[in-house]
Amino acid sequence: MVKYKAWTFLIGANLFWAGNIIFGKLIVTELPAEWTVFLRWVVGLILLIPIAQFIEKPSWNQIWRNNWLLIILLAVLSIVLYTYLSYASLKFTSATNNALFTTLTPGLIMLFSLIFLSENVSAIQFIGLITSFIGVLIVLTKGNMLQLFHTKYNEGDAIMLLAILCWAAYSLLLKKAKGIPPVTLVAMIALVGAVLMIPFLFFQPIHFYKITSLGIIGVIYMGVFPSVCSFIFWNQGVKILGAGKAGITMNLIPVFTAMISVILGHALEMSQMLGGLMTIVGMLLIAINNLKSVQEKEGFAST
Repeated sequence: MVKYKAWTFLIGANLFWAGNIIFGKLIVTELPAEWTVFLRWVVGLILLIPIAQFIEKPSWNQIWRNNWLLIILLAVLSIVLYTYLSYASLKFTSATNNALFTTLTPGLIMLFSLIFLSENVSAIQFIGLITSFIGVLIVLTKGNMLQLFHTKYNEGDAIMLLAILCWAAYSLLLKKAKGIPPVTLVAMIALVGAVLMIPFLFFQPIHFYKITSLGIIGVIYMGVFPSVCSFIFWNQGVKILGAGKAGITMNLIPVFTAMISVILGHALEMSQMLGGLMTIVGMLLIAINNLKSVQEKEGFAST
């Protein structure tokens, strides 16, 4: 049951991140990336700190004294670098390219987990990864896989590649945060990250005349769902399943992005349905393999 809950957490996290990409593409024309990151996490902190205090009742000072270096590193990787670079890339590249590079994240996390954490990758997990990756490519290329080789990459693509490297490192380092309550951890990471962003705000002033009601709604959405819900869900999923297995769910981001587009009035193409199905099948292969491994271990332990 715990494993199923972890997969549910991860699916929810990626659903909210898909909405973040859509809003992010719209907001970068109104707000500098530095201010988008800062305001997003200020909104998130308004919710995170009370939730952590009410539910987990942490000893903030003790957690900071025992884990200050880890918290700073996690904040730098996830907020200062990953979040900022993700928004910055949208100034130069399309949402499609942004999503395409996001699909590289599961492979990088699984590869880094194998190299640095010695996590085992079974044949079924590898097949699941490839199946899910192909499904995402079908969605992104609208069924024409050869289009992948004709894509023009630019400065934004390079920035996004650096961003996913930071996220892969964050996901691996997150395993070191055992014992810290999940909401408290996100709140402390957000607080440190927001503080670290302050010096950069002076180099990118806000032009208030550019800000619309949609931009304000976007910042609030980012602060509540991708910042609070997604980070808590992701951290819990990684702690239960491990970074390698959790990373495969990031292939759902382009699929969810397509689904949200349909809700906004865009037609759903056959390639999107087929690719989405393959992505889900790939995830299920990994989830089922993981469940079998747990059952085998429990069976062995009981003999």
